[in-house]
Amino acid sequence: MAVKKKSIRQTSPKRTLSSNKKRTPSSKKGTLAPKKGSAAPKKGAAARKQKPAARKTTQPKRARASRAPRVTAQTIEALNERLDIMLPEVMFRIAAIEHLLVKNQLCLYDELINARQFIQEQERT
Repeated sequence: MAVKKKSIRQTSPKRTLSSNKKRTPSSKKGTLAPKKGSAAPKKGAAARKQKPAARKTTQPKRARASRAPRVTAQTIEALNERLDIMLPEVMFRIAAIEHLLVKNQLCLYDELINARQFIQEQERT
């Protein structure tokens, strides 16, 4: 016959308050101890609502301020790397489209040159 193991809850004794311990006012039934920092309710003119105390603001740590330029520099470097990869590809695609426009006689080569000059003038202003 197999012996059944008892669970921990079945074998452990229940904890009860011993009679020799002193009970604090907050642990008595029926009475509630006031919370720390709270005052008894005021009567009359003193019962008006008071403004809440202003919260203290903490100043940012200097370590973060000194780290910010380094993070910004790393972000700029990452963007430069991406642009160095993307710009040549975009320029090749534009050149391919211009080639197809001229080849299919949708526009003249002179019109493409004029369009490039117009864009360069717009960038200067």
